[in-house]
Amino acid sequence: MRLSVGMCPSLTAEVVEKLRAQGVKSVRELLLRDCEELARKASVSYRELRSIRRVAIAHHSVFPVSGQDLLSEAIHTTQVLSTGSKELDKLLGGGLATGDVVEVCGQAGEGKTSLCLRLALHTAQELGICVLYVDSMGGLSPLRINPIVEALPQDPKTEEALSRIKVVGAYDVWELFDALTIPTQPFVPVRQGGAGAGAGVTLSKIKLVVVDSVATILFPHICGQQSKQGLAMMNQLAVRLKTLAREQHLAVVVVNDVVQARGADEDYTTNTTTSVSNSQFNPALGRLWRSVPHIRLYIKRTRQCIGKRVLVKDSEGDYLAPRSPLELMVAVWKGTRVKERRAVVKFPEKSVAH
Repeated sequence: MRLSVGMCPSLTAEVVEKLRAQGVKSVRELLLRDCEELARKASVSYRELRSIRRVAIAHHSVFPVSGQDLLSEAIHTTQVLSTGSKELDKLLGGGLATGDVVEVCGQAGEGKTSLCLRLALHTAQELGICVLYVDSMGGLSPLRINPIVEALPQDPKTEEALSRIKVVGAYDVWELFDALTIPTQPFVPVRQGGAGAGAGVTLSKIKLVVVDSVATILFPHICGQQSKQGLAMMNQLAVRLKTLAREQHLAVVVVNDVVQARGADEDYTTNTTTSVSNSQFNPALGRLWRSVPHIRLYIKRTRQCIGKRVLVKDSEGDYLAPRSPLELMVAVWKGTRVKERRAVVKFPEKSVAH
């Protein structure tokens, strides 16, 4: 920042001209120069120059924050949101913590969107908290939403809960950035009392943001000739998500795909796959994105192989053809390691989109 008249009482037009004559034109140059030597060469009062430096430091430098202050802020501002599943809450240490970015990754058709819908529905209905659902895949079609809505009791509280879920379509990175400005608003309107004459509007704060999915949005930018610009966009989006979670005190859930690891070839005809392993798949978007999530959930449906046929285990114990993720194997995946603690997460059929 350039030195200008009026930045502090001692910084008059005459002092500014004397400092510029010595090559000091910005605040940075003023702070780097020796104060006593500069005062002698510029014929400026040493006391006035020290005063100017103190004001410049107060307005243009970052003050360190102690670890105790950070811990105290985290204790007073962190809120843990239940996921609606005791097994998943236990795996996450209580639930989704505000200030964290949680990634849900897995292969296509394993239940990533269904899990996110379940999280959004439980947060809006049971916790009474507003949710922003950013849909980049068009996954929130009537075919997926209708079974959920029809399974809920038709009363004003249900309509109020559904009104807490704000759905925004974002089909490129710029629309995603625009959508992420919504949680920064102080409050969002929520309808109360159904749609009748007694309906009203109240204001609430968004505490959960779901982005489904970041891979769909970023893949066109990081592949091809514009990969360098795409990586810069990815880095900017990562900073935006983490800053949003920390400054707005909300939980962020992002959906990502996986890519098969080198040399990994899963044979369903000879093996029984009932666990999650990162030796088979790695999260998509490369190494730059790996360090973005604070917690990564790797999910897949529980399967049992009988001959050459892959079957899905139903919550009642029957083996059916793959249809809905009633039973998911979930593991916490941080970096390149999978924690030993894993959980089979079961969702009621009425709350899972088919």
